[in-house]
Amino acid sequence: MPRQYKDYYAILGVSRDASEEEIKKAYKKLIKQWHPDLHPENKKEAEEKFKEIQEAYEVLSDPQKRAMYDRFGYVGEHDFSQQASSTTFEDIFRDFESFFGRDVFDIFFGERGSTQEAQKAARRRAGEDISITVEIDFSESLVGKQVPIEYERYEMCDHCHGEGIEPGSGYQTCPRCHGSGILREERRSVFGVFVSTRTCSMCGGSGRVIKEKCHVCGGTGRLKKRVRTVVNIPAGVTDGTKLKVEGGGNAGYGGGPYGDLYVIVHVKPSKKFRRQDDDIYAEITIDYLQAILGTTVRIDLPDGGSTMLRIPPGTQPGTMFRLKGEGAPSLRTGRRGDLYITVNVKIPDDISGKEAELLKQIARMRGVDVL
Repeated sequence: MPRQYKDYYAILGVSRDASEEEIKKAYKKLIKQWHPDLHPENKKEAEEKFKEIQEAYEVLSDPQKRAMYDRFGYVGEHDFSQQASSTTFEDIFRDFESFFGRDVFDIFFGERGSTQEAQKAARRRAGEDISITVEIDFSESLVGKQVPIEYERYEMCDHCHGEGIEPGSGYQTCPRCHGSGILREERRSVFGVFVSTRTCSMCGGSGRVIKEKCHVCGGTGRLKKRVRTVVNIPAGVTDGTKLKVEGGGNAGYGGGPYGDLYVIVHVKPSKKFRRQDDDIYAEITIDYLQAILGTTVRIDLPDGGSTMLRIPPGTQPGTMFRLKGEGAPSLRTGRRGDLYITVNVKIPDDISGKEAELLKQIARMRGVDVL
């Protein structure tokens, strides 16, 4: 199909002998006026207009393309419609800021406020978390304990208050990106100009760098120190419980917040007790005569105390007794589980002659055959 001629000078509203500065000024004015996001009522028409403005500037701002256009009335192919429809209002002006300067961005979004405060905020980053392990006895896990701990962490530098800047100093424009915060790369071809951007690695996208680093911390804003404190281990913890101490980790960067400290509790296993959820299990051994005739025995409790347990006559081996509320406290509710005592009965393997005779008499009374 015949190529449709477009008067790029008329689209931008400039004369054919307009200077580069006049073309740029006209473009800046029109691009703000016709961005589709500013015309929701007739967005399609605005998109077409916006596309034409971009297309016209793309040609007239490039000396080689402009010369070709002035001679032949057109320049290579480039799809501007896709760019216009997919580019958001914030995206286009983020690029304009680095290309034209800060004035375009400020017109739409207002002044940025305190530049120094903005740079401080951009550099702030939370510190790393720290994990340590403490060990407590089984009984201590049921009643809780305060455990003294000692570990190393980075703390905020008092000289620069964690900002990494020598007091009295400040910021200066980044020499690499010249204050834009981004680095642009252009590649020209017969099909148009291809532009790619990336965040400036020197300033991290803030556009400014520190003039003078803190001479105490070297600009990191923090110093390594050994910390001594006490951790409160709540009653009811199980082996592997992870406790969080907010702010107990490393200091942040650029005055950012401290990370957290995670205390991993290792509970040493008990020789007497076994915990399952909030219930605790134990075993005792009694003499066969106690099992037959009944008795009362003293038993140890998991948290360190003791109590008396009544064994009724005729208790069979393996019988389990429940002591309500003598188990472990729940970390969530504080309610205690139960203590379960399993009774083992010991049968003697060596008895005296007199004891054997008495047992034989009992056997004859019960009609039981024995040796």
